[in-house]
Amino acid sequence: MFGARKTAVPMTAKTFFPLAAAVVVSVLGGSTVLAQATTNNLARSYTVKAKTGMGAQFEVALRDHAQWRAENGDPWDWNVTMRETGEDLGTYGIRSGGHSWADFDAYDAGFGPQGLVHWNATVAPLVESISSAITTTNQELSNPPPAGTAYAFVTVTKFHLRPGQELEFNRLVAEATEILRDKLPGYWLWSSAMSGGGPGPYMNLVGFAENWADMADPDPSFETIMMQEMGQDGFLAWMTNLGQTYRGVESYTLRRRPDMDVR
Repeated sequence: MFGARKTAVPMTAKTFFPLAAAVVVSVLGGSTVLAQATTNNLARSYTVKAKTGMGAQFEVALRDHAQWRAENGDPWDWNVTMRETGEDLGTYGIRSGGHSWADFDAYDAGFGPQGLVHWNATVAPLVESISSAITTTNQELSNPPPAGTAYAFVTVTKFHLRPGQELEFNRLVAEATEILRDKLPGYWLWSSAMSGGGPGPYMNLVGFAENWADMADPDPSFETIMMQEMGQDGFLAWMTNLGQTYRGVESYTLRRRPDMDVR
């Protein structure tokens, strides 16, 4: 997921669909299954908080650890981000994507243990807390960017779904994806947790940006495109139905830290 061509417009909830309007509409008034881990669409990620006052030392240690992994044959790429907005400001994300379940077995039986030994000896003493998750990308709902080009920010909008509404949420997003994929500028991914990641169910809308200016609304807007395709009444009905599938939303921005990546 975190190896994407830069996009002129990042996909956030604001640009993919306006959440505020969805909530207001829901108060007033093609078949897609849940993401399946059938291909290399799994990622392992860690959220790490450095000890208070030790951020600089932590970054030095993490940078050195990444270099050690690269020099000692870590077969996985690892990408690092830092939380810029939202809760947990200043925490670090460490992620490797594009894997299958069998890849996890091979990594844990191969390089994983020696990497953990080095981590525990160098970085772990500077860590306040750490959590992990395994996520999957829903490829049918996503418009993924090709790999290879750098970008500066990752935007994440987390939809806390109502129990039993996962299929309906995915169905409605699939309707929008069919309309927007070739008409809305930019790339986006939808992901969800297979293990870890906090209380569920939820879906993450992930976007990419080269800079802060890229986070401006696209032209044409989401609303304009959807109303052109669905008509005003159809679009309002879609928004109403969508608003009834989730109980809350949170969003945050991550800054890429390629200086600490493993490549």
